[in-house]
Amino acid sequence: NDLFQMYSFLIDFRMWLQKKTGIALPIFHGRFWTPLPYRRQLNVVFGKPIQIDPKHIPDQKGDKPKDDIVDLYHAKYIESLKTLHKKHGKGRILEIY
Repeated sequence: NDLFQMYSFLIDFRMWLQKKTGIALPIFHGRFWTPLPYRRQLNVVFGKPIQIDPKHIPDQKGDKPKDDIVDLYHAKYIESLKTLHKKHGKGRILEIY
């Protein structure tokens, strides 16, 4: 990104640690080698809300939705991101991990 300088130093170890413990260790810096972001123009865009079918909402509060329902709405979300990027990306590369 343009706000921070990111490093892939020890990326395999950091990904393993994140998977095992849930702790992410990003290595980055901004202005003056601090966590302050570089001064760059930041554009924020909002897309249309993703409509959720009421029958896909769990019956009880705290119940988890089924995996296929999560996958369905995740796919809709990713498609919406791609649409926003095509419209506002201005030649930038879209990276989705």
